[in-house]
Amino acid sequence: MNKFLIVFDFDETIIQHNSDYVILKCNPDQSLPEELLRPRDEECWSEYMGKVFQYLGETGVKEETMRKVLAETPLTKEMLTLFQFLRKSPDLFECVIISDANTFFINSILQANDLSTAFQKIYTNPSCFDNKNTFTISPYHSHVCEQCPINMCKRQILHDHLVRRAEEEVEFDKIFYVGDGTNDFCPSVDLTTTDVIFPRKNYPLDRLISEFKMTEPSAIQAQVVPWESGEDILLFLEDCAGR
Repeated sequence: MNKFLIVFDFDETIIQHNSDYVILKCNPDQSLPEELLRPRDEECWSEYMGKVFQYLGETGVKEETMRKVLAETPLTKEMLTLFQFLRKSPDLFECVIISDANTFFINSILQANDLSTAFQKIYTNPSCFDNKNTFTISPYHSHVCEQCPINMCKRQILHDHLVRRAEEEVEFDKIFYVGDGTNDFCPSVDLTTTDVIFPRKNYPLDRLISEFKMTEPSAIQAQVVPWESGEDILLFLEDCAGR
């Protein structure tokens, strides 16, 4: 029997916006001080957001406020319809998230949309509230990939997931990868001719793939299917599943 793995990014893929920007609505002033408006040149994104979260904690932003703002975050158009379809065929589709967001943000949004059980695994940065009620994030892992952010290589995570599932005697006939950002490019290059990449139209991954195909046509082996809404992905998967 066929078995498909479908990998989702989270920010600007499952949800319409970047959750790191959404959470700024918690700030009573609705703005950040000048020194926190953008990361310094030598600063990675996760370090920068750590300072933002520390600032939010100092201004009295509580866990329940953050959870409420996250719960109101809209999903990308027709994404809920896509997951309703995928849930009907758990024997056929195994769904995982690989995201550079964090456990609290993702779990809060999934719970609010009744999607907590839609994914077999969620690979993301661990997060918690410390004893001062400050929100903190830890790196997901360390890796040797020079193309990826220091805290996460999605290609390595995907590889490890496939190895783990093979040890459990689960093999996939096809991998579908749904994403939008530059950090989704590394795993995309690793996919084979039987796999499918769904880059969100007019987002960084879509542009990167288009540029790469012009300069190195053989570098991207997987079929590329750009999407604008969850319905675009759904129609393709229905065709693959013969439904």
